Amino acid sequence: MTKFYVTPSQMREIERRADQLGVSYYQLMENAGDAAAANIVRIMSEKKLGGKITMLCGKGNNGGDGYTAARKLAGAGFSVSCIMLSDEAGTDIAAKELGDLFAEGLVPVIMLSDGKENVFDTLCDSEVIVDCVFGTGFHGELPENIAEILRYAESCNALKIAMDIPSGGNGQTGLVCEDTLHCDYTVTFGLEKIGTAVYPLSEYCGEVIVCDIGIPDSCINSMERLIRRVDMDFVKEHIPVRPKNSHKGTFGKVLNIAGCKNMTGAAALSTSAALRSGAGLVKTASVDRVIKTLSSSIFESVYLNLKAAEDGSISADNADILINEMNKSTVCAVGCGLSVTENTKKLVKELVNHAEVPLIIDADGINCLAPCIDIIRNAKGKAAVTPHPAELARIMDMPLSEVLADRPGTAMRFCSLYETVILAKGTPTFIISSDAAYVSFTGNPGLSRGGSGDVLTGICAGLAAMGLPLAEALACAAYIHGYAADKTAEELSQTGMLPSDVIHRLPFVFKEMDR
Repeated sequence: MTKFYVTPSQMREIERRADQLGVSYYQLMENAGDAAAANIVRIMSEKKLGGKITMLCGKGNNGGDGYTAARKLAGAGFSVSCIMLSDEAGTDIAAKELGDLFAEGLVPVIMLSDGKENVFDTLCDSEVIVDCVFGTGFHGELPENIAEILRYAESCNALKIAMDIPSGGNGQTGLVCEDTLHCDYTVTFGLEKIGTAVYPLSEYCGEVIVCDIGIPDSCINSMERLIRRVDMDFVKEHIPVRPKNSHKGTFGKVLNIAGCKNMTGAAALSTSAALRSGAGLVKTASVDRVIKTLSSSIFESVYLNLKAAEDGSISADNADILINEMNKSTVCAVGCGLSVTENTKKLVKELVNHAEVPLIIDADGINCLAPCIDIIRNAKGKAAVTPHPAELARIMDMPLSEVLADRPGTAMRFCSLYETVILAKGTPTFIISSDAAYVSFTGNPGLSRGGSGDVLTGICAGLAAMGLPLAEALACAAYIHGYAADKTAEELSQTGMLPSDVIHRLPFVFKEMDR
């Protein structure tokens, strides 16, 4: 089943559209409360719990959801209390839900002004604690008075359930505040928020349960760039079965411009990965020292021997030859082990300015473009970049800490600014294009070593050569690379595995998907 994630801003837009179509914000809150109550009852039944339920409610709409759920649970005969962590409701619909709760008179509401001991005693006596303090729009730090309550709730021997998101978690970035509550379950509404799937917040959510709250399908289906989770079905859907009458021309030609005197391995890994990922023909273009090394062990590649600069990198004098070769290819990859010199900077600029085929730019290719990244719009055949966080910070001219604080948001901004597909490496990996967004959760810490990115670039190029559009090629490549790494780690361990081991695993991954 296809799974999509939303950013908090996308969710707000979806709710706004639902309200315009007649499903009011108040009705959405009622539906969310109904769904939350039903799931709390189900979970308690499965866990054989029948004791007291305490709802920790903030002043916003997340608190309103809590008041609604409390009213439904009390009506069903459960013992429920609400702890109100503000002097009053902060939104009109939350105030209405609180008023309805008071009107029915079935649920005691405890205020912080009643004294912390009263609050702590209520939490201590609870069998289930439900976190309805802050919703998906939260950012910043938890107020100390609320953090203190959450710290105490953490220490209680109770089942803990979050409504929509654990308070203190960021629904966009997956970052958490120090006193975010570790929950056993998170009951979220409409669609799962991307932050709940991202470490470290994913470690605080427990099992995530997505509830239908009556949002019309049209409000969701018309949204641009919902983040689709890449899985094996997605990959099989996009990678073609090889026809019986096929030949090497059927599956395209990769030009891999890679390597320099001191980085032969990057060229070897990217070339081998492209060959193992379906391309009909791979031509590796590099300096003589690299070509001699690769040709002695990688027999399936064609080689283009280039003039070297004095420092052992590829000379910019090769630009005309490479532009001609590039535009005769199906896809061109540039950057693996290229080095960053005046020659390579000039060369990469020329390639971008004259590219008429898809261009995948990785590693030193990205670093060469960092001072003039805006020229990437000149690539007529479309371009893709595959940066790790430090490279993304470099080309966005922003601190690394800001990139790490919001990788999906940064990747989306880059794509919008430069009209370029981006594969933002990390845990998880995000792939963003002008009209689509994907996330892949495969991979493990065994990939945290030099050469892993070169393997990924080769897989990207091999899949793109077979005719996959750039965004889909990169999405499939991220999944396959991580999946092969996971299988490799099972056999060899995360500590002992190498990027070359992942390449050796690729044929078995394709065999598993009957490709």
